[in-house]
Order: sequence, then C-alpha cells, then structure tokens
Amino acid sequence: MEYGITLPSAGPLAAPDALMAVATLAEAVGYTSLWVTDHIALPEQSASPYPYRPDRKPPWPPTIPYLDAFTALTWVGAVTRRVRLGTSVLILPLRPPLIVAKAVATLDFLTGGRMILGVGAGWLKEEFDLLGQSFEDRGPRMKEAIRILKACWGPDPVSFQGRFYRLPPFGLDPKPAQGARLPVLGGGESDAALRRVAEVCDGWHPLNLLPEQVAERLGRLREWAARAGRSVSDFFLTARPGVSHPLTSDLAARYEALGIRLLVADLDYRRLTLPEALAQVAQLARTLRLPGAPVV
Repeated sequence: MEYGITLPSAGPLAAPDALMAVATLAEAVGYTSLWVTDHIALPEQSASPYPYRPDRKPPWPPTIPYLDAFTALTWVGAVTRRVRLGTSVLILPLRPPLIVAKAVATLDFLTGGRMILGVGAGWLKEEFDLLGQSFEDRGPRMKEAIRILKACWGPDPVSFQGRFYRLPPFGLDPKPAQGARLPVLGGGESDAALRRVAEVCDGWHPLNLLPEQVAERLGRLREWAARAGRSVSDFFLTARPGVSHPLTSDLAARYEALGIRLLVADLDYRRLTLPEALAQVAQLARTLRLPGAPVV
C-alpha cells in the first residue's frame, strides 16, 4: 500500500511557505504522493447540492483562497524530487482539453514523470455557468476530453474527431515524461462515473467512500469493465476517504484487502495552524508506519 496526502491548496494555509513546508516534510517522512483539489471560481450563491456532506452545503465560503491546481503542483514539484503529484480531482469539463493536455504534459516533463491526473465531472453548475461551459453534457464531453489527452501525449501528429471536439492534425510538445502512460484516474461513484472509468480511464479515485462502499462500487466497476473488454485487475485503484474518515492502520488494511493500491489522507487544514499541520503530517506518518516517520 502507498500513501499520499493532500496539500493545503485551499483555505488560510494556501500560501507559498506552507505549501513548501508540508510538501517537503511529507516527502521526507515517506508519503509517495501529494494531492491538490480544484475549483476555479466560486459563485456567491448556488443551488447546486454539495455531494460530500449530509446537509449538501459547501464547506467553504466563496471568498476562500483557492490556488490553481497546476500552479500549486508546479510550486511543490520544484522543491521535491521523488514524490508524485496528483489532482483530486481536476474538474475536466470546465476547461478546453488541449489546455489541460498542455499543462499536464509540461508539469510531467518538468518534474521527470511524476504526474497523476485525477479527473471528475464536477457538481457545481454555477461554476460551469461562470466559465461558459455546458453543465448538462459534461459527462460525455469529459469522456471525449480524456481520449484527447491520451492522444496529445502520444505521437504527433495528433487529431481527433468526436461529437463535441473536432481537431485537425497538430503537434503538441514536449510530451510528458510518462508519455501516454501518464495515469488518468476517474473520480465519482455513480453508474455514469464508473462506466466512464471502465471505458477510458487508467484507474479509479473515489472520495469519501468507506471500504464497504468501495466494495459495492467495485462490483459495478467490474461489470462495466467487462462490457468494455477490460479487467479491473489492470486498473490503478486508489481512494481518498476524506477528512471525516481519518486513516488508521486498520482502516488502511480494509482498503488494501479490496485491491486499493494508494490511499490519500486528508488533514483539516482550514482549522490548523502551520505548526499543527506539520505535526499532524508527522503523526499520521507514524500511525501508518511510513519508512521515514520520525521516532518519538
């Protein structure tokens, strides 16, 4: 089992020194990946239900500092050397796919092949409205966008003909250090999301699901994968239990028994000072028995 940890890319600790401090400590104590979340513009008023809380209300105000995902990963990528860099998850349909392909390729190239791209369809309709992107067809647009990403990271010339995107031959360089093998993990747990993972993604990255919930969705994912002529055994299976489910060695073992290869831990950075956050990063490393965890 590998362990990653989210960075304070949103909230009061979303600042240069805090990002660097958490990232460098996390690498030193044995986490294998660093993750950031994603929003571009938060509307002051929204009727969209937030999917990860019982009250369906977003846990942050629209004025919360929220760093751009790729810029934040570039910042910490420059001060780390081994740890992988992931999005959990990038709202792919908010952006033109070529912009994403270029940004991810550049970041992977500059960091020596450390990118993991987690993508999701998004839930905040009002954010789509602000960016002039259609919300209703975001799922099928996302599926085409993932295919475009993979094409862009492969050999030139690149071209694509689909329902939403028609791209005549072009070149996009430099390629990622990982090439088209750069993993694209699909978020979500609905049938539509699981089908999308089965058809076009390299793995699954669910949020806020406990092991028994993951097990139930894995059964459905296996069915969709079989229909697509694929096997779940070939997928990069990850999970991010969320801040409401702190990781313990026992909980991690339950995920590992399901075939989960990487768990992403959350800290409640919005309630912590930087010294408190760093102490929790180190304490969790001890709890999970990471190889570089400090000895008390």
